[in-house]
Amino acid sequence: MSWLEIFGWFFAFTIATSLFYRKGVKAGIRHAIKTLDLDAIQTEILNNELKKDSHELAMTAGKEYSKNETLLN
Repeated sequence: MSWLEIFGWFFAFTIATSLFYRKGVKAGIRHAIKTLDLDAIQTEILNNELKKDSHELAMTAGKEYSKNETLLN
């Protein structure tokens, strides 16, 4: 197997994983909205949170977690 074949398989795997991840996230969101029976305001809040960058969400979650940890101790 040449390095070109290895790169091709790696690239194909990365593309497929990305597509299936996005499809799964969309299906999960759709399922949550139907199951939780959210009203218009709650749906708007959910949409605003989902539009945020993943790095921004991780930083916010980390700050909230550290704040809760200090409150519990």
